[in-house]
Amino acid sequence: MNKFFFIGLSIAITAFIAANALLMFGEKSIISKNIYVSEYERAYPNTYIEKLPKEAVAAPRDTMQIYVQEREAIEQWVVSEGDVVQAGSELALLNEVESQEQRTLWESEQRALEAEKSEVQNTLRELESAQSKQSGSESESASDRSSVTNEDGDTIEFNVDLSVGVEVPQDGSYATGIAQANQRLAAIDSQLAVIDAQLSQSLSNPALVSPVEGIVAKVNRDSNPLSVEIYSTEKTFMTYVLEDEWQDVAAQDRVLIQAEGLEAAVPGTVLSVSEIPAEDSRWLKAYRALDPKEQANPIAFYEVQILADEPITENIPFGSTANAEITINEAVDAVAIPQPWIFDRQDTNGSTYVLNEEGYGPVAPVTINFDVNGKAVLSDGVGVGAIVLKDDSLREYKSAPKVFMPFPSEQPNYEFAKNTNWRKYIEYLLAR
Repeated sequence: MNKFFFIGLSIAITAFIAANALLMFGEKSIISKNIYVSEYERAYPNTYIEKLPKEAVAAPRDTMQIYVQEREAIEQWVVSEGDVVQAGSELALLNEVESQEQRTLWESEQRALEAEKSEVQNTLRELESAQSKQSGSESESASDRSSVTNEDGDTIEFNVDLSVGVEVPQDGSYATGIAQANQRLAAIDSQLAVIDAQLSQSLSNPALVSPVEGIVAKVNRDSNPLSVEIYSTEKTFMTYVLEDEWQDVAAQDRVLIQAEGLEAAVPGTVLSVSEIPAEDSRWLKAYRALDPKEQANPIAFYEVQILADEPITENIPFGSTANAEITINEAVDAVAIPQPWIFDRQDTNGSTYVLNEEGYGPVAPVTINFDVNGKAVLSDGVGVGAIVLKDDSLREYKSAPKVFMPFPSEQPNYEFAKNTNWRKYIEYLLAR
């Protein structure tokens, strides 16, 4: 009798303890729990920089093309490839008789360029006016006629002249059209400078002259139109970004440039990032040889021009190799945590655990600015001085558990200890 009584009592006590254990420590228990977390980190502000390393090639900042339509107009070439010329230097002597026809061609081209310049300027003014009066409702027709309603309720319509190479994008943003117009104006001014320099020559001793200071890169003596290509003495560095890198690089990004011939790395700036796939050129061929990468889209190479802060005119030949580090992201006084400490991440959003003042570890939504060196740099979610927790077991609880952590320890610096006299240790121990 006593035997069965004690067996039944043992079973009842065991069941009672098990039931209470489930109620107290089960997932649905409302009783707070203390969880040991071995990994944690205090968030300190720091400066984080993400860089994009690229191979680059030294190239001229500007290239000037000077054409002669009539072969008979050239009497004698006086320059060769590699010659340094000044503004006004003679490139070729012209035949006095034949040069008059060439002069007529230059005058015709000058009038055409001036007319085109006037059209582009008008288009630019219309684009800028429409942009400034934009009230949010815009439309475009298939005939490239744009309209915008100003503050007085009047509708302004204008045509974009595609013959001058300026277009307004379908999304109604005028920034691209304005940028294209400004680029075209700069190109026209460059062409006019060449023609003006030729037309200013004496009729008695006509010559083909250089409108700028530079280096003769190529002389085309054989096929019409004859031409001379002149590189500016100031150099830029040419590189290319792929399709997945294009979004990361923008004009005015800071760059660090290293090249043979420079005493040290020099700072620079991204001068331009092309939206158009790069044409096949010697610079693109050199880049693809320096940084061969296979990609599905063979034309998705976009030209990036980098300009050093201080002009580089010597010590580096055109076509020489350089290394460029483009700063694509920078955060000052920002908080960063290890990437694995963020869970449920979707693009720039995710979650982590942060210790609160009551000693609990609730979920904290975070916004990620960018990733660098295995860390996620945050723009929101974790404040300076907060303690971030890492423990997969925290995810097993529906409500935030109370946590306790190991006491922080500080490892002695070996170099500091090695260079400290033993008397300092004695004084420190006695002072305690």
